[in-house]
Amino acid sequence: MLISTVCINADGQELFKKSEINYSDPIQVDSSVYFLVPKLIGNENRNAYGKGKGYLPWGNYNDIYFYNSETRQAKKLFGSQLAIITAFGPPRNFYYYDKSHWEAPQGILDKHIIYLARTDNYNNDNGLDSEDPVYLYISTKTGENLTQITPKGVNVISWSISKDKKMILVKAQYDKTGNKKFGNGDDEVYYRIDLADEPSKIKCTQIIF
Repeated sequence: MLISTVCINADGQELFKKSEINYSDPIQVDSSVYFLVPKLIGNENRNAYGKGKGYLPWGNYNDIYFYNSETRQAKKLFGSQLAIITAFGPPRNFYYYDKSHWEAPQGILDKHIIYLARTDNYNNDNGLDSEDPVYLYISTKTGENLTQITPKGVNVISWSISKDKKMILVKAQYDKTGNKKFGNGDDEVYYRIDLADEPSKIKCTQIIF
């Protein structure tokens, strides 16, 4: 959670505003030496996203650090690429959070990690925000070879993985109306993603019903 402190003088003028950098709870990758440490979007990095037609979703991540507890080294997943990454796990109640009901993210697979992220200012409104499409990304479980695996300009709505963890079905929308938005008038489509050990060899094909 990001906390901002604003001090105002007797005349109602803002004296200074202090923003704190905040992180979500760490997530251990299986029983390995790697931990995911998500950095939350906050006032200290909000300006980087510009001012578009939408908003920055509360509780989403600016980036994810992979921390190796053995080497004590950390690295960014998205690095210099601007991203709005959907939070792992169920949403928290602002006032109360019971960790006993928390489950490991479904995005941590046998050999990969799945992420939902906005990285494309699709509507060219000078801001990356809720109006832009969500893409499916994948990496190795050590944070290497980050790869976008759903098509550009297609907004991911949901995804489901097969029991054998070899195939993903993705429900998405494409901008049928050409108005640079996703919603009424836009068709929903399905994509099949066949996983492979190397992210570069993963195949994504549209399903025609």
